[in-house]
Amino acid sequence: MAVSSNNDWQAGKNVLECNKYMLDNQLYCDVKFQVGKAGRLISAHKYVLASRSSVFAAMFYGGLPETSDVIVVCDIEPEFFEILLRFLFYEDGDVSSTTVIGTLYTAEKYAVTDLVNLCRSFLETNITEETVCDIMENVRIFNMTDLLTKCMDFIFQSQSCAKMVFESSGFLRCGRECLMPLVKSDELPLREEIIYKSLLRWAQHNCKKEGNDVEDSTSIRTMLGNLIFHVRFPVMSLDTFWKDVGENDILSDTEKVQISRLISGKTVKVTEFNSNVRKIGRTFCLMRGTKLESQKWILSGKIDAVDFEVNKHMLMHGLLLYGNTNAPYTYKVELKVLLGTRIILHVAEQSVSECAQTFKINFDKPCEITPNERYTLWAKIVGPASYSGSYSPCIRRKDCVFQFYHSDQCRNGTNEQRGQIPGLLFSSKE
Repeated sequence: MAVSSNNDWQAGKNVLECNKYMLDNQLYCDVKFQVGKAGRLISAHKYVLASRSSVFAAMFYGGLPETSDVIVVCDIEPEFFEILLRFLFYEDGDVSSTTVIGTLYTAEKYAVTDLVNLCRSFLETNITEETVCDIMENVRIFNMTDLLTKCMDFIFQSQSCAKMVFESSGFLRCGRECLMPLVKSDELPLREEIIYKSLLRWAQHNCKKEGNDVEDSTSIRTMLGNLIFHVRFPVMSLDTFWKDVGENDILSDTEKVQISRLISGKTVKVTEFNSNVRKIGRTFCLMRGTKLESQKWILSGKIDAVDFEVNKHMLMHGLLLYGNTNAPYTYKVELKVLLGTRIILHVAEQSVSECAQTFKINFDKPCEITPNERYTLWAKIVGPASYSGSYSPCIRRKDCVFQFYHSDQCRNGTNEQRGQIPGLLFSSKE
């Protein structure tokens, strides 16, 4: 006798297709789960579950098997439990950005390693500036240290990437335990004022969640906790510190005085604030040459200048100028950085007292240098005669190429091959 099509549903199907048919049509189910807060009933098959999960195997066939007609699963919502069942029954691993974390929790709970790895792979390949904080917050809970490291490496890859992450909505959802390793790290490529402002935004967001006044300095400081001590206030310029930090009451008056003294190079006996310079603040000194000229360079106020281009985005933090070692000296120095005829940075005249071959003039804030644009370094120096140097017009440092040229602004003999301005203080912006 021919078997009717209704009784022959197995025909032409492989094992996964048969499992799918039974699950979708609720055939021969022998276990029920009451899932989620609403207690939705979902039926399944003990044998299939036990064949794919050691947790289900112990639940149904272990030394103390589950005897209840309905198994309560209140910590997992139906959407994620059904993804688990589809994976166990017929290896459907369809997860999305909205379901991957819930699915990961479910897969971890029932020890379904292949589904855990699938979720891990999905997260790893979907790390972006907008998602990385949410991913970090969740993988920390699951102790996925390798994926957590990849997230941090992603943030640390460039200043622009880190800035987008710290300005993202996901940053506000991070817990303090997730933020701490970021702001503590020397590898975080952000200026301290950006880190500080982002943490203030985070603290205000969380104060609002807890029903506290977002304008109350005490509430904000309490919310920040120890995070505040990992903002490197002492590496800021004094102007930046008082403009961006000192005008509010997040820090105490005593702390403001301590930090101001540290910025000014004075000794402070005890402070909890970190003074180490981060990667973004670590400048390298590009020396234009190493040969010292015996001829003394007259510094009577005529302009020393040289033009340059570089092939990478850079931040210029200052200049190195020649002095002398014959006796203590005092120079009056005024500096400019020009792009064409436009002044993009001006250091007003200041006095420098030293007794050294070279001395540094640090800018209050970095000067952004864009690739393949011709800039002019302009220096007006008044004081005793200094050393001078002979230079190479083209300097390479790793993948950065600096090209120097004669400047029409110069009135004192400095050019691409000799004179003043022996070094430039830079950090990479990429």
